[in-house]
Amino acid sequence: MDDITLVAQLDSDTTLYVSPMHDQMYDEFVDADNLGGPQGYFIARERRNQFEILGKAANLDAAREIFGMLTSAYRSAR
Repeated sequence: MDDITLVAQLDSDTTLYVSPMHDQMYDEFVDADNLGGPQGYFIARERRNQFEILGKAANLDAAREIFGMLTSAYRSAR
């Protein structure tokens, strides 16, 4: 898996991230294994200093597509 991170500043309070997560970080920060393990790309949002995992994509192509949809939808809604 490539260590590629996509980042978009959506507004002054909100940043969107798409990134892989290393095994140790997954074990430390994901309470329940309801995301299917550390493989894949995690879609996360940081808003007002609160970090939240929104979902997960199986591969980089899917991650890029989700990232594009989220960022274009956000910009269209403004």
